[in-house]
Amino acid sequence: MVRSRTLWFAALLVLLLLAAGCGNTPAGSNNTGDKEPATEQAAGGSEGDQAGEDTQQDDKSSSNDAGGQAAAGDSGKGSSAEAQTQTITHAMGDTEVPLHPERVVVLDNGALDSVLALGVTPVGAPSIIAVEDGFASYLQGTESITNIGTVEQPSLETIASLTPDVILGLKDTHEAIYEQLSQIAPTVFTEVGGGQWEANLGVYGTVTGKEAEAAQLLEDLDAKIAELHSTLGDALETTEVSLLRPRKDRVSVYLKPGFTGGVAEKVGIKRPALQDRDDDFNFNVTEEQIADLDGDVIILFGRETEQDYFEQKIKTSPLWQTLEAVQNDRVYPADWEVWLSGHGIQAVNLMIDDYAKFLAQ
Repeated sequence: MVRSRTLWFAALLVLLLLAAGCGNTPAGSNNTGDKEPATEQAAGGSEGDQAGEDTQQDDKSSSNDAGGQAAAGDSGKGSSAEAQTQTITHAMGDTEVPLHPERVVVLDNGALDSVLALGVTPVGAPSIIAVEDGFASYLQGTESITNIGTVEQPSLETIASLTPDVILGLKDTHEAIYEQLSQIAPTVFTEVGGGQWEANLGVYGTVTGKEAEAAQLLEDLDAKIAELHSTLGDALETTEVSLLRPRKDRVSVYLKPGFTGGVAEKVGIKRPALQDRDDDFNFNVTEEQIADLDGDVIILFGRETEQDYFEQKIKTSPLWQTLEAVQNDRVYPADWEVWLSGHGIQAVNLMIDDYAKFLAQ
């Protein structure tokens, strides 16, 4: 009986020692790993027409507005120092993206322009027009970027091969492929490009973790505009500027809602009465309405491939010679890559440089 009781106490002691050992597991350890993955990515498969109509902005109804823009203020970052993602509310809904993405793909020139200005070099971007045209020549630091096709037809296969961790696109141009893009990587769409370049810059700053840089770029731009006003004085207030794009069969006059006209309004450029409108992106003129093109200054930003009509029908017309800007030799060609298809903060700065040069003469 004594021996049996002794064996019982020995077994109880062993059980107590084992239980104490299990309670000494280090705090914070577990059997499932220390961190959750930032984002799960699924591999994906395989402008107007920037080649012709610039369908990003230029010939669309002005009913598009900033209401669908990705909202930088609505993004929610994780509360702990170890948080790895943030939720961005954008034109297509809510998307969780890495806090500091390292492999960014952009789907239009405005995004390429602006993210480069933020100090981010994308791994992929589309051509300015056709694939063989490459990137906009005014942009620096594009040598390492892979060409993913065109704005209207980006290659999903090429994008997937770049293993991006975020994709930036436009709802009005890329909505049809949003789901496919989202299978490749978290995808954030702004509503439109062009005329919404300033709001888009804020979105890109939030997505890439460069909010401070985006705010500084806009602050510097405001200072540059103020300097332009100080330098030009009355000339800026009294000189009416006509913004014209030669086309294959007409001339388009650009108005406030688009990129080119919107920048003019932001800068404080005075427009001729017929062009001081915000009811559309542009209106079209043929040789019968040449008088509608006039201004104290005319700025031309047509593509080289679309000059024949302007050269053969407009400039040879006696009506062209009656325009005040023509008579005073104040017709200035400008870089179409900047003025027509730039759509980003770097292009805006270059346009201000041109205004300073054109209006000072």
